[in-house]
Amino acid sequence: MRKPLIYPLITLISGIIAGYYLAIPKYLLFGVIIITLISLIVTIIKKWTEAGFLLIIIFTFLAGYFDIQIQEYLTQSDKHIIHYINTGKLTLEGVVIKNPVAYPDKIILVIRCQRIFKDNSYTSVSGNIRLVIPSDLNFQYADFIRFHSVLKKIQSFQNPGGFDYERYMNLQGIYATGFIADNSQIILLRKNAASITRLKLESFRSYLKQIIYENALSPQREIIEAITIGNQNEIPSDVRENFNKTGTSHILSISGLHIGIVAAAAFFFISLILKTSEYLMLRFNIIKLASAGAFIFVLIYTFIAGMGIPVIRASLMALIFLGALLLGKQKDIYNILALAGLIILIVSPEAFFDISFQLSFAAVFAIIYLVPSFSNPSFPFIESWPILVQKIFKQIYLSIIVCIAATLGTIPLIVFYFNRVSAITIIANLITVPLLGTIALAFSMAFILSAFISASIAGIFIKLSSFFVQISVDIITKLAALSWSSFIFTKPTVMEIIIFYLFIFLLMESIDFFRGKGRKKGFFQRYPFVLKCLLIASLLFFTVNAIYLFSKDKFSTELKVTAIDVGQGSSVLVRFPGGKKMLIDGGGFSDSSFDMGKMVIAPFLYHERINTIDIVVLSHPHPDHLQGLLYITNNFNVKEVWSTGQQSEDEIFQQWQKIIAQKKIKMNSLSAQSSTPKINGVQLNVLWPLKPISVNASDLSSGEVNDDSLVLKIKYGNVSFLFPADITSSVESSLIKSKQDLSSDVLFVPHHGSYHSSSIDFINKVSCRYAVVSAGKANAFRHPHQRTLDRYKSFSVKLLRTDKDGAITLSTDGTELYIDTYIKSR
Repeated sequence: MRKPLIYPLITLISGIIAGYYLAIPKYLLFGVIIITLISLIVTIIKKWTEAGFLLIIIFTFLAGYFDIQIQEYLTQSDKHIIHYINTGKLTLEGVVIKNPVAYPDKIILVIRCQRIFKDNSYTSVSGNIRLVIPSDLNFQYADFIRFHSVLKKIQSFQNPGGFDYERYMNLQGIYATGFIADNSQIILLRKNAASITRLKLESFRSYLKQIIYENALSPQREIIEAITIGNQNEIPSDVRENFNKTGTSHILSISGLHIGIVAAAAFFFISLILKTSEYLMLRFNIIKLASAGAFIFVLIYTFIAGMGIPVIRASLMALIFLGALLLGKQKDIYNILALAGLIILIVSPEAFFDISFQLSFAAVFAIIYLVPSFSNPSFPFIESWPILVQKIFKQIYLSIIVCIAATLGTIPLIVFYFNRVSAITIIANLITVPLLGTIALAFSMAFILSAFISASIAGIFIKLSSFFVQISVDIITKLAALSWSSFIFTKPTVMEIIIFYLFIFLLMESIDFFRGKGRKKGFFQRYPFVLKCLLIASLLFFTVNAIYLFSKDKFSTELKVTAIDVGQGSSVLVRFPGGKKMLIDGGGFSDSSFDMGKMVIAPFLYHERINTIDIVVLSHPHPDHLQGLLYITNNFNVKEVWSTGQQSEDEIFQQWQKIIAQKKIKMNSLSAQSSTPKINGVQLNVLWPLKPISVNASDLSSGEVNDDSLVLKIKYGNVSFLFPADITSSVESSLIKSKQDLSSDVLFVPHHGSYHSSSIDFINKVSCRYAVVSAGKANAFRHPHQRTLDRYKSFSVKLLRTDKDGAITLSTDGTELYIDTYIKSR
């Protein structure tokens, strides 16, 4: 068996996936594990090799299953903090167990809770929570604090294609979140409530950061901080976006690239030093000594980088490869990679669902699988060149091949998670990896080592590193400015990703077959016809799939309306027969760095294979309807914008106007006096405002701006939808008096179900069958109000709520109405 570790790795991953999606009682699982373990011992004693191997595979599967479920089992303890969620304001004490993460408007702490103070006595508790505190507070790792907060369950936005933030945090052992608005609600009880070793390490990291900031300007200092001590949060957003566009963002976070370069550089320089001594060369194995030295350097870098999960993961992989060199097993590359995966997933099973883990292993596997087939070509035209020039040419060629291999290995995952592919990633990486990932990183490593001796000497190395970082940033900025630097793609399915990788595999098998390098007894070498058929089938799959995606909306005869779960806000996607799309509002928050458009609406649209929005509608310029539209307008192909024409001095509104102007998007200001188009048999009517609005929103109260909302009615055949945005009962009365046809099958409940909207007369006039409420779970406004809900129930209206049902899709052919909710349990 040439690659025996591949099989337990596959079964461990299978167990992790099974445990992630399917839970069984822990006692039943323990019973199965014990029986399997006893059977395995018996097979070892009896020397039943095949049965033993099978039981090892089963045991590995069960280990993966248990490993991913362990956090869930821990929550079953009566003392776990999960049992105190939504039990009112609590006084808790605990230790900060991770370095605080700072944002412009907040700081996030991870607290290991130890006890709750209640009724003049302490109760021991366990479990970790996420605590959001004001940005002007200063807490550090290992601080023991007391705070007063209501604990809430960590929640995700419930939309197709959305990121399951709740499950992501649960896998890290974090099941609750708290919020501190007032500085008086949190105090420091004592410092240094952790191990002395970790405290000294954090102190040294702070010392390094101080040196960096004293000797480099922005953004060089933030980038050096990211690649040395692992903090990326302070990198300016525009710089980060440029790296994203050019496919070089991986350089900004410590990953396998950085660890690999540190290991390779340490190995090279140690080998160089050792080779200066003839005695050492004769007495010792230089490769093994250099590997041992590089091993130590990787460990130092791991500690300095903060020992975050991605750093530890990358370091483990590098250490295993160095260990293979020490043991003389460097040629068994696939087993080494499998061993690295096994160790990482046994220690941290949640890593399998981490993007950086998947990208790292995909890139490494692609390189070791693809590069050897192209690493030694003959170049007759360079034979007359000087030897040094030939070597440089071959190194450049090999670098390009490695870059292409890594790109092919990761591109499906990049599209799946980030929906963007850089057209210049190879060029950008060939330039920035040597400059930023090698030279600047080498000076940064020298900075770390010299910092033990002298801050002045360390500062010199920071200045040198900063010089090359600045060159890299300048080059990336110019490349990112190219209009064709990157392209947006919708989210592929898992099947499409599998077929893509299968196609690459089949293509490589075909190349090896025609070169005569294939294994003599390989399946495809014996049955080349099967290889050809599979290649044709995979190409046919992509062709048919592309035709389907292009035509499915074009030939659609349904009107689909989806209330997207954006929390306490509103956003509705309308898909017309024939394929046109309209987005009504974009949700958002006024005082938060959270980008609703980027993090919630865009993932949903990408999942639905949408990258063009024909019409964006802004009902009124309040952040809970507008903020998410900034990202959508800037990153999607938006053809037209509708609004009441009301202006505002609000910063978010001004940013949106700037984007519209830069993109040269057509603007339409609408009122009840405007004529609206009929889109493939669907009639659109503006019912409010009755006349154009000229008053600036900044000169009005919040309620007055709500009452200036655009009210839109959409009718297809016998089925109609009414979108009244945030109007109050006074405008509802005006609409009734205007004698316009308000009757609708579906009403999107005004102002998120507030008490001051949805009057009895309005509900009676609309005569809807269904009412859709867009509101956030346990929101501060307590929307929807219970009395409002009761008014709808008194008319026997079926209520649908995004806070309980998630995304709500209503489909009609003009006659029948069909409803589908993302959460099916209600």
